[in-house]
Amino acid sequence: MKKAEDLKKSRYGRISSKRKFNEELDLSLGESYRKINFILTKKSNGKSSPTAAINNMSNGKRHIFNVGDMVWAKTGKYPVWPGIVITDPETNKFSKNENMVPMLHIYYCNDAYKRNWIKMKQISKFSGKEEILTEIPKITTQISRSKLKIKWNQAVEEAECLAAMNKDQRISSFFANNFLASNSQLTNKAESSAGEKAPIKQPSMLEKNVGSDHEQPALVNDDSEDHPRNLIPELCRQFYANGWVTGTGGGISIKYNDQIFIAPSGVQKERIQPDDLFVQNLNGEDVIIPKPEKKLSKSQCTPIFMCSFTERNAGAVIHVHSQEVVKLCLLNPENEVKITGLEMIKGIYNEKKGKFYDNDEELIIPIIENSKYEKDLVDTFKIALKKYPSTSAVLVRNHGMYVWGSNWKTAKTQLECYEYLFKIAIFKKIHHV
Repeated sequence: MKKAEDLKKSRYGRISSKRKFNEELDLSLGESYRKINFILTKKSNGKSSPTAAINNMSNGKRHIFNVGDMVWAKTGKYPVWPGIVITDPETNKFSKNENMVPMLHIYYCNDAYKRNWIKMKQISKFSGKEEILTEIPKITTQISRSKLKIKWNQAVEEAECLAAMNKDQRISSFFANNFLASNSQLTNKAESSAGEKAPIKQPSMLEKNVGSDHEQPALVNDDSEDHPRNLIPELCRQFYANGWVTGTGGGISIKYNDQIFIAPSGVQKERIQPDDLFVQNLNGEDVIIPKPEKKLSKSQCTPIFMCSFTERNAGAVIHVHSQEVVKLCLLNPENEVKITGLEMIKGIYNEKKGKFYDNDEELIIPIIENSKYEKDLVDTFKIALKKYPSTSAVLVRNHGMYVWGSNWKTAKTQLECYEYLFKIAIFKKIHHV
């Protein structure tokens, strides 16, 4: 067995200073979290107000965070952003422990009253613009895009105005939005164009900002080609061109950091936009939904998608209305299709053996009967998964096919291989080859 110090060495035998630093930081954070207390320090009208306390690792001082405090919060790829600690209107709490991780509820400055629960380790006491740029110089690079730079600077300006007030004035001013003219004009731009200014609700009445830029930045907006928001529309256009998702049929879902991205239902699949997607967690709870004015609904395939994610640990699931699948099922009254001896079988993954098939192995794909609604397929779909542990696809008679893989590339590759194999199988059936 390797010694502990050997585990820290890189493959070249050197000690990894970055790994060592991260390990020491994790130990420091762990020790700090054990010291977290939730104490009652502020009393008003005979009632106690909970206050979250955490040790500041940089100087050993304890920072007390309470409602109305100004903070810096770090979320995803965004630069640290100024915000204010405010009670969550849904839970009526401003602090919580989620899976033993302490968190604070933050409203972001200059961000249309968007809010989120942030891990305590990603929060620090608010300081001015010069101080934070000195402490974290890379912010200058992070906000190099002109739009983000303007928005960040206005957020800091707003936070500095708020920090100069007492807490009562700070909270009322934050929601009244009457302390910074430039920000007021920016956030009320939509209202002014309509000719009247809509009232801003207090925290106890604010709706949850599903789809906030800060709520989960990587979930909302990512420029990378492999992000589900960009991938799903692109793949749907390809599948439409192949005749697999015509007539608004079919769908696709991709798992990304334990969040499930799902294409909408009943829409022209070749015209889906990145912000048309639904995002939910593994428990089926919505995390982000499209804007109400889009009038979109989540894919009817969602129950089958989720079954594939939970039962087979899939990374992506594709549903197509392939004509070849329908033809093949018509030619096979049995509840399965058997194919062997074809080279493209090698592109199909055997989930039971944990490897791709050899071309001389027999590939068996189950067929289940169709139903009026997709959700009614779940029970027979699960039965097929248990009966055919090797399969990475299920055919639905007179309907189409579900195929999945560990990631979108594997799922797409197998879909293409299945389609090829089915065409050959149909040819052999018709011509009795």
